[in-house]
Amino acid sequence: MTGTLAAEPTHDPAGAAPVATPPAATAILARTPVRVAIISALVVAPCFWQSRIQAGDLSSHLYNAWLSILIEEGKAPGLHIVPQSTNVLFDVILGGLMRAVGPWGAEHISVPIAVLVFFWGAFALVCKISRMRPWYVLTFLAMLAHGWVFHIGFMNYYLACGLSFWAFALLWKPTLRSAIAAVPLVLLAAAAQPIPLAWMFGCLGYAWVARRIRPRARLILVVASLAALVILRHFLIVHFPTRWSMDQALSMTGADQVSVFESKYHLLEFVLLVVWSSLFVRAVRWKGEERMLLGIPFQLSVMVSAAILLLPDAVLLPGYAHPLRYIAQRMSLIAGVSGCALLGSVVPGRRETFATVVLMGLFFAFLYVDTRALNRVEDLMEQSVAAVPAGSRVVSALCDQRGDINLLAHNVDRVCIRRCFSYANYEPPSAAFRIRAEQVNPIVVVHDADSVALQNGSYVVKPDDAPLYQIYLRGRYLDTRVLHAGDVTGSTCFEATPSPNDLLHASRHDQN
Repeated sequence: MTGTLAAEPTHDPAGAAPVATPPAATAILARTPVRVAIISALVVAPCFWQSRIQAGDLSSHLYNAWLSILIEEGKAPGLHIVPQSTNVLFDVILGGLMRAVGPWGAEHISVPIAVLVFFWGAFALVCKISRMRPWYVLTFLAMLAHGWVFHIGFMNYYLACGLSFWAFALLWKPTLRSAIAAVPLVLLAAAAQPIPLAWMFGCLGYAWVARRIRPRARLILVVASLAALVILRHFLIVHFPTRWSMDQALSMTGADQVSVFESKYHLLEFVLLVVWSSLFVRAVRWKGEERMLLGIPFQLSVMVSAAILLLPDAVLLPGYAHPLRYIAQRMSLIAGVSGCALLGSVVPGRRETFATVVLMGLFFAFLYVDTRALNRVEDLMEQSVAAVPAGSRVVSALCDQRGDINLLAHNVDRVCIRRCFSYANYEPPSAAFRIRAEQVNPIVVVHDADSVALQNGSYVVKPDDAPLYQIYLRGRYLDTRVLHAGDVTGSTCFEATPSPNDLLHASRHDQN
């Protein structure tokens, strides 16, 4: 990321020879540190435009970081922290920051750091593969950085992706110095989540072999790699409980990352696909069909897309009570970055540039409106929790009626920090995180099935659970009720984020 760009050529997409950068442009492009600082500030701005960062499981990470402090202070009977080698990095960072600066500070330091690690790691990968600095790609990377994976809150996976991208860039054509520099990044990524590392080593191994054979022979390598994916798919299906769906095909390009809260975002996904397709046609015209087909970047993109389609979307691994889910949607984030690397050597035309600017503007405008709505719901939840006795067990009956993911499932976790105990907290009973509950306790249910039932409203309250306080929707307002043994939790669903019709009505109201 250092140095000037004066020597970097630009290319005519129609296939003309490289064009030298004009002297005036050279002076501007040479200010790379200033440019990086400005872009960094812009890309983390969404982390500060609301009072809280709305990112699904992030609330759960924050709450369990607080629980880890209580455990260490001996104030959380029935819970303990186990040594864990993966799926733990972000939680350790949160716990350390929370001790120093509290929940709000921990949230607003750790998440922007993760965003920057991902964003610039992805750009480093794009630059290394394309052998250019295609600044326009940052518009796509900004949307991917704040896309589906981020807003679902898979923060360990998200951070592992960023670290793996940095390591990938260092190991693409390694020297002794770059290989040594990649070691700590690999170790940190392994402590976060293993899937991005598996992708990275697979791609680097493929590239190492591909460079040592004739370009036309790479087609055989592609077929062999696809066969290996089929074998891996068969092994997983035979040996573990799995789930696979043809819907995974929707994640093969990575464009589905902009469909954050569904509904109104589907049009944005379509526009992004159109823009990427147009840029891909330009790249083919410039490189030629054969050169593109036999190129390693294109083949790596094909491999990650094939993995998304072929491998199961959910796997229940040994020792875990909760399956590893949404594998295809997680991998689509990598597919999107791989696609950006493939398109990094082409210059967009005016139409693509205009469409990208409009797309990015709508995307972040939608995010602002939706995260503001989710924050308002959480404000009301805080008011409800303030009315219950301190240290009470609290669950939420709220759910979002659009999509297959409940956007409100974990809001009560963050609301309960320093006030109450989120009894449906899914992390301890899942056995996938460092905090575990192996006996009945007053803080969280022990079994994963009970946690799921509490979240979907089908749980029957047991004598040991009572009194249990539940936040629910009463009319147009939130209220709290006390549940006793034998009561069924139930659920109250509504549209937590504005629909396209809501935005249209609001726009007309503002005009009037």
